[in-house]
Amino acid sequence: MESLACLDGELMPADRARVPIWDRGFLFGDAVYEVMRIYGGRCWLEDEHFARLRRSLEAVAIGGVDLERLRGRVRRTIEASGIEEGTAYLHVTRGVAPRSHAFPDPPVPPTELIVIRPYDDAPTAAQRAAGVAILGRPDLRWGRCDIKSTNLLPNVLALQDARRAGCAEAVLVDAEGFVTEATHSSLVWVRGGKVEATPEGPGILPGTSRRFVERLAAAEGLEIVPARVTLDDLQRADEVMLMATTSEVLPVVRVDSSPIADGKPGPVARRLQHAHTRAIEDWLSR
Repeated sequence: MESLACLDGELMPADRARVPIWDRGFLFGDAVYEVMRIYGGRCWLEDEHFARLRRSLEAVAIGGVDLERLRGRVRRTIEASGIEEGTAYLHVTRGVAPRSHAFPDPPVPPTELIVIRPYDDAPTAAQRAAGVAILGRPDLRWGRCDIKSTNLLPNVLALQDARRAGCAEAVLVDAEGFVTEATHSSLVWVRGGKVEATPEGPGILPGTSRRFVERLAAAEGLEIVPARVTLDDLQRADEVMLMATTSEVLPVVRVDSSPIADGKPGPVARRLQHAHTRAIEDWLSR
């Protein structure tokens, strides 16, 4: 099934979508984005993703976006695509204007792009069953990682290092030696019976999946508490897991060359993934 795009309200095959060379997203990375998982033709955690999109737009002062209209376009594009299992990519730039670092004055209309793509979960499901390896890399990103901007070159380079090493993800370590998050996933670990994660703040993205899993954990009698760990601490953890829109709850069985516990997915990760699957099934039934 082909991917379908909606560019400024116009539907077209994704490979035919074009933006002008003066678009500020192309020139400066002056743009924000969101990715939603589609189950049964519907966007999972749609309200939460749109709330974060609103926050990102406000944080970088991109105005003129009608979020309810954009939400309607997402739904219309999904319906037109016929895709039942997939992803919805939303990308909003400051718009098209002659190249200048300063914002266009007067402001120009933002560019709004939606791409609906099919998604085959089978490879990721196999990873959830077996667990994955991750690689530690320096966190070279800018100081506002809580904004979901398209400035992702440090993430790209770190993930490429991980893939060359045969790992699924890269875990980022800041200048003080503390783990922040992964390149496109939230990071959670278990130590001494406690489920922990990096405190939210400018250094990490407020993960939609992490926040949802925190609610699931509370319903399971578990609490995810803020904590800071080094890479060495992480390697000695009882369990490590990644959380993201497409990976859901993904167990980590090796960090660099060190196996985590017995090198197999742990009970907390399995429990949280089971609760995640159950929540999706309940939502679809409604």
